[in-house]
Amino acid sequence: MTTCKFARTLMRLSITLLFAITFILAGLDKWTTGTAPDWFVQQFAETLLGRLPQTPLFLFLALGESLLGLGAVASLFRGEWFRERAPLLKLILAGSLLMFVALGFGARLSHKYSDAASHFMYFTGTLLALIVIDRDDRLATSCKAKNTT
Repeated sequence: MTTCKFARTLMRLSITLLFAITFILAGLDKWTTGTAPDWFVQQFAETLLGRLPQTPLFLFLALGESLLGLGAVASLFRGEWFRERAPLLKLILAGSLLMFVALGFGARLSHKYSDAASHFMYFTGTLLALIVIDRDDRLATSCKAKNTT
């Protein structure tokens, strides 16, 4: 294995593990709580979201985070981290962008601006990871096409 291929494999593995760990633990934490905790209810009490039942909103976040985490684990077990293409990982990263938009929206809506800034940075890091993985997939495909002609 060349140094370049080894570095590429470690990069993909690291990105996959990061998202698997992040979302599995976030989802588990919410599922074990079971209902919307007091801090969550209070955070949105004076907002538009405060008019909605809070436990379904909280569990919807848990479901989204869990699905993203399980998708990253599936990508890991499919071996996308050492293959030329990672379609499931790209889907997980794109879904993560939406999750960070939703979390950032909630933080801004409830005037938690430092949390919103953190979610913006998570979004930015995720976007960068998605761009890197997509570029890597396209380079692997174009290199393969050049080698067959």
